Amino acid sequence: MYKTHTHAWGLSIVLAIALEVTSLSGQVSLQNRTPLDIQEGAQLLISRSGDIVGYWTDHEISLGLTTLKYENERLLKVFTITSYGIQQFVIITAKQPVQFSSQVLAITVLTGEGKDVYSWLIDVPWDYAFPSVIPVKGGDRIVIADPQSQKVSLTGKNINYSLFQETDWSHEKVLAAAPSSPTHVYLAGMKSAALDESDNVVLFSWNLDESPVEITELPLSILRDISITTDGFAAVSGTVTTGQEYYQKPRLILLSLKDLIFKSYEILPKEMMWVDEKLFAADSRRLIVLQPSSDKPVMEYQFPSRVIPLELFTAGSSFHLMYAKDSRYIEGKLSLGNIGIYSVDLQTLVHAEISVSQDYHKIVKFLPVEDGKFFLQLDRELLEFSAE
Repeated sequence: MYKTHTHAWGLSIVLAIALEVTSLSGQVSLQNRTPLDIQEGAQLLISRSGDIVGYWTDHEISLGLTTLKYENERLLKVFTITSYGIQQFVIITAKQPVQFSSQVLAITVLTGEGKDVYSWLIDVPWDYAFPSVIPVKGGDRIVIADPQSQKVSLTGKNINYSLFQETDWSHEKVLAAAPSSPTHVYLAGMKSAALDESDNVVLFSWNLDESPVEITELPLSILRDISITTDGFAAVSGTVTTGQEYYQKPRLILLSLKDLIFKSYEILPKEMMWVDEKLFAADSRRLIVLQPSSDKPVMEYQFPSRVIPLELFTAGSSFHLMYAKDSRYIEGKLSLGNIGIYSVDLQTLVHAEISVSQDYHKIVKFLPVEDGKFFLQLDRELLEFSAE
């Protein structure tokens, strides 16, 4: 990796076309469509105020006046964090692997000007998948979760915590993390990779200055994901054995972290998110809204046709689901087509839908901004939306 300093990092907005678009139910409106003079495959980086501050590709990232090139490494992911009120960028890179040798995963934190804050290297055995990297919102901690060994660690600390005393290494295991504060994370892990275990998922509480503590077992065989609300509830998704060979049933559990009472539903969300004590959960067929105080969904919408849920987010006074209706490989790259946004008013639960693009796109990226604004990058075009 090396740095180059330039006066302009090669990204320029060619033309901003203001469009007058009527919003559906007064919820979402398209404000601008902006062609972008960027190389194919580049993904934009945006500040919290909505300014374009850079871009990244498989082997390059540009921030401010600094361009970092990775000749023998590949960028896997770039995301933003807010550390004590200051926006920073986390870059995940992997060195080109040599057969039967360890891989190196690098976590680098940069300022908005592209200056190094710190780096952390992780040796990964050649036959291991890379661990998950989860930022802890509001602080300077980053969680590293290895599902195969069911171990967690933090950047800056050479300590690995094992969730289970005895566990077999397996590619089939899942480990999910959900930060609840700058110093606390909830974890969900799997005791075994066996498909016929009924109480196989365990929920943990992790004060980041101590070891994780087991809370309870959950009636799941396979774990998918976890989501935490600030009001003391957890949503844990996965599947449960039916007792018939390898057949599994979808299961979503809503759990009170105070008294450990839970309710379960037969849905396996692709995406889920807590908003104002309501859980929004979407799979390919429907969007449902659940509330711990209710035995039935407070809202359920069946999509007219199957969709691919891409992103859940809030903007303005509404909740939004960005989706695609189709996918295909074009020139060896996965492309998504028929992009749309489904919106639900958080108070009335009145819903509306807007079509964004009927074309196919290799880059479909949601970019959050404050004050009810958000952006969507569709390849070499930037769409600006406002939500009331």
